[in-house]
Formats: sequence, structure tokens, C-alpha cells
Amino acid sequence: MKIILKIQRFNPETDDVPFFQEYTVEADPTDRLLDALIQIKQYQDGTLGFRKSCAHGVCGSDAMQINGKDGLACKTLVKDVADQDGAK
Repeated sequence: MKIILKIQRFNPETDDVPFFQEYTVEADPTDRLLDALIQIKQYQDGTLGFRKSCAHGVCGSDAMQINGKDGLACKTLVKDVADQDGAK
């Protein structure tokens, strides 16, 4: 399924205020959100920055707000946060 991730971005060297940027990614419903973020960084936008370490829900380094709630990208499944139309 195609999903759209709306990611808040901010570069203090060039931006006055944070803004949202949208990325379209092909993902399976059982993929983790972290997988989609890695796909964006590798194939669409190498400037995207996020933290990750163990990718197993132990270290907590990939904690972020997901749909307005705190969560771990490595434990959050796409199917649990994507709208029916694939938007995030």
C-alpha cells in the first residue's frame, strides 16, 4: 500500500519555523514505521534525520510523536497508524 508520511522538519540554519514535508512510500501494513523512515532516507531524501539504535524497542532512541502521541517507530506498525487511504 502507498502511505503518505507528513514529517515535521526544521533546519535552524535556513528555516524560521518548523514545517511539514510529505513523503509517499510503498509499505506493507505489517511494516514498522521505522522501516518507512529508513526507506525515505535511503531513496528519497538523505537530509532526513532521525535517531535509531537497536530497532527492537529496547533502547528508546527512536521515540517520536506519531499521530500526536508518543511512541517508538521501531514498534509501531504501519497498519496501526495509517488512515484507510494511506495518509499518516
